[in-house]
Amino acid sequence: MKIAGEAVYVDAAGKRHSIEGLGSLPDNDELQSLNAAGEFSFDKLSCGEMKISGSCEGKSLTAQNVSAEGSFEVAAADVAEKFQLSGSAEIDRLRAKKIVMESRGGSIGAIKCDKLKIFHGEIHDVGSSILSRVFGGKVSHQSNSRVRIETIDAETVELENCEVDVIKCRDAFIGKNCAIKKLSVSGECTVADDSTVGETIRT
Repeated sequence: MKIAGEAVYVDAAGKRHSIEGLGSLPDNDELQSLNAAGEFSFDKLSCGEMKISGSCEGKSLTAQNVSAEGSFEVAAADVAEKFQLSGSAEIDRLRAKKIVMESRGGSIGAIKCDKLKIFHGEIHDVGSSILSRVFGGKVSHQSNSRVRIETIDAETVELENCEVDVIKCRDAFIGKNCAIKKLSVSGECTVADDSTVGETIRT
């Protein structure tokens, strides 16, 4: 694990450490908590409470709760409770009990959770200096940008500005600017006027 910026972490024994500038930790260390700002990368990370801002890149993440702002690129993220992101995500597989994303772009392979909410928001007004640095001043403000997702498996799905291949859920609330190819739903279902659903299957 490598950090360029500032970080405060608590190791498995409960001891608090801090990093300023450049620092590194073995990837096999389990952390109780991590709070980092700047550029952060890892191969495999196990952490209790994780809060990061800036740029995060990794292969495998296991955590209790994750709160992130900026660019989040991880191959696989398994979060026991809540995953919250304000920024852009590039994730192959994301699992959590609850997922809340304030995003204007990015792509996710597979999402599995109980409750999912993705909305457009005003993220260019939140941590704008971080986002500007991470994206090189290319943060999109376009109202028609979308988060690209291959599959969603959840109980409740609430989406805005998303393009999804397949959704399987109980309740679906499809908000503005969405394009859904296939939606399997067993409960409540609403679709905004400017969104499209190619196929709806009642289960």
